[in-house]
Amino acid sequence: MFAPFVFAAVLVAVTDATHTITLRNDCPHGVEPIVSNYPNLGAPYTGNAASNISAGQSSAVVVPDGWSGRICVNWPPTFGCDDNCFAASGKGPCSMTEWTFDSANIGGQTEYDISNIQGFSLGQQIIPGVSGDIVTCPVNDCLCTEAYRSAPSTCGENGTVPDATRVGASSDYTVV
Repeated sequence: MFAPFVFAAVLVAVTDATHTITLRNDCPHGVEPIVSNYPNLGAPYTGNAASNISAGQSSAVVVPDGWSGRICVNWPPTFGCDDNCFAASGKGPCSMTEWTFDSANIGGQTEYDISNIQGFSLGQQIIPGVSGDIVTCPVNDCLCTEAYRSAPSTCGENGTVPDATRVGASSDYTVV
C-alpha cells in the first residue's frame, strides 16, 4: 500500500514542473549556479540546489509553472552572489538571468533577461528552445537590448517590457 502512494506523489511532482532551464558551462573552469525564488512572486522552486557544473558539462533545473526567479553563478569564487543573487557584501559583482514563466501580463508567455545590475561577473547567453529571441551578453558593457547594466539609468523602458527583457513561448531554455 505504501509503494503506490510514493509513486503517485512522485508523478504529481513531475507533472507540475513543466519548464526546464539547462545550464551549460562553456567556461574552462567549473561554476556554481544559484537558483533563487526572489522576488517571491510566483510558484516557488523547491528542487535541489544546482551543484557545481564542471567545464564543458550541463545541468538541468526544472521549475514549476508560474515560477519567477533568478539564476546566478558564483564566479570567480572570491567574488560571490548571495542566495537571492544579490552581490554579496564586500565580495563583488553578480551577473544573473531573470525569469517569469507563464506571466498573465503577457498572455501566459515567459519573460527573461540577463541582468548586470548587481555588477558583471560572467558573460551569459539565453537560448529559447522554440520561441523567443537569443540574448547574449559576453562583456560588461553590453547593449541595453542585451542586458541590464550596472550603472544607474543606462537602460530605459520601451513599451510594456524593458529594453533588455525578452518574451518567449518556449517551455525550455538553455543558459550558457
